[in-house]
Amino acid sequence: MGKTELEVSEIGFGVWTLASGHWGTFTDDQAVDLLRKAYDAGINYFDVAPTDGNGRGERLLGQAFGDKRELVIISSKTGRSETGADFSPTSIRKTLDGTLERLGSSYVDALQLHYPDAPTVANPAVWQTLEDLKGEGKIRYYGIALGPGPGGLEEGRAAMRKHDLGCIQTYYNLLEEEPGRKFFPVALEIAQGMVIRAPHAGGVLESDANAVKFPADGDLRTKDGTWIERARRQAANLNWIYEGKGMTLSQAALKFILSEETVASVLPNIYREEHLSEYAAVSDFESFSQVELGEIAEQFRKGFGV
Repeated sequence: MGKTELEVSEIGFGVWTLASGHWGTFTDDQAVDLLRKAYDAGINYFDVAPTDGNGRGERLLGQAFGDKRELVIISSKTGRSETGADFSPTSIRKTLDGTLERLGSSYVDALQLHYPDAPTVANPAVWQTLEDLKGEGKIRYYGIALGPGPGGLEEGRAAMRKHDLGCIQTYYNLLEEEPGRKFFPVALEIAQGMVIRAPHAGGVLESDANAVKFPADGDLRTKDGTWIERARRQAANLNWIYEGKGMTLSQAALKFILSEETVASVLPNIYREEHLSEYAAVSDFESFSQVELGEIAEQFRKGFGV
């Protein structure tokens, strides 16, 4: 992941799908079973937040990987709870202590500021706290998760240029390339690693998009039915991207993102066992060439024919 020592699978697992209730109801046994099967499929990177099911996501990871903690990479978040935002040093420490207890671990591999605003990014006390926690061995690296929705450009680029971040998590996909694509040149310049969420635009770019109940994705809740309908029509015009390559639409949407050299991992919404084999196979396909990426960018500019 960027210039860190974290070796992450290109496909990561966002545990929000198992803990939030938006993608179906999972018992603890069902959720733990899917997490372990993901590991067996080659996924070693798991992203979570204390707000995922009010801590349930972190507890599930603790149950799934307590006996192999050193074999998986876990990123969690700090600064937000069910009652609002609090990025004070005291709150950051308190939140992390809760995370570690639920994980049953003495550390997290990466701790991300959870949707920080501009004043938070500009606050030296926030970054000093993260540095102190790193020095204490409670976190290996720190970074930021931007959102919700496609946004956070100025906050993200300011943090990237000023601080030694382990990772930047942001929103980006075939249908919503702006402003996410503006992070890539900065990440390349300073060798920071990107983690991308919402690669399937909340489900529109899943191979069986008709099975997705909108708006399940938290980022999608800000969008209306008109956006979803237009996105469906655009997705129907994307056959040329993956036909002849042996990929499904879901796989092509992931490969498009992973073709950006600064992207370390992408976080599709995994909530069915069949997702594991489909998504984990993406690393075996050739990346899109610069010519192909250029054509995709041009067609994006034209709205993919819609």
